[in-house]
Amino acid sequence: MTNDSPLSDIKIGEVTATWSKANNLKTNYFISTDSTNTRAKTAAFEQEELENEFVLYVADDQTQGRGRFDRTWTSPTAGGGLLSTWSFSVTQTPSPHMTAKVGMALYNAAKSTWQSLPFSLKAPNDLFIGDKKIAGILVETVTQGTEHRLLIGIGFNVLSHPTDIQTSTHLVKNLARTAPLLGEDWILFVDRLLFELTMIVPLAHENLTSTQEANFVELANLNPLVQKKFTTFSEIIKNI
Repeated sequence: MTNDSPLSDIKIGEVTATWSKANNLKTNYFISTDSTNTRAKTAAFEQEELENEFVLYVADDQTQGRGRFDRTWTSPTAGGGLLSTWSFSVTQTPSPHMTAKVGMALYNAAKSTWQSLPFSLKAPNDLFIGDKKIAGILVETVTQGTEHRLLIGIGFNVLSHPTDIQTSTHLVKNLARTAPLLGEDWILFVDRLLFELTMIVPLAHENLTSTQEANFVELANLNPLVQKKFTTFSEIIKNI
């Protein structure tokens, strides 16, 4: 993305924080931070946090972004992506299936906004467009006594992606020239994402239903990198 691009001054973290605050949601916005998940984990049981069932942590840049199994999440250029943690108060310890639930929630939000794009899931926690990764998920739980906090980390490449990772892509690159990224589209996306997450969080402690399992298998099989199609969720669950 060149400096004279009309998108060069847009910061996805800042835009998302503005949306969140406009909806009267507790919001912690950082121009730069180590990791939104680390921030959310550190503050999980502070009094201000306990007073809010939902808190959004969002940044324009991360210096120590994390993925599953302590892998590094390499961020796009500063402001070029959604670097976020969606922190929810829950009453019970979440199920290991929660990563799959969040994956479907992210897919639903993206697909409903940009229906022409070939989104799929790469089990268990990556969102793809075609054969390239566009987003990743990190689901963690922190507990203190009877208090539980579900932390849903979502990294989404929007305006750019790490150029040194050949298997990655970003949203704008895949949009048709006649259908550029619009501000209202991004608001529709985060609105739908919050709705999808709010729907699954109350049942975070429950495993997937048989219908949800079948849906997840279908979305995983859409990924062009799958060499042998999955037939059951049990074939995928060992990786979640």
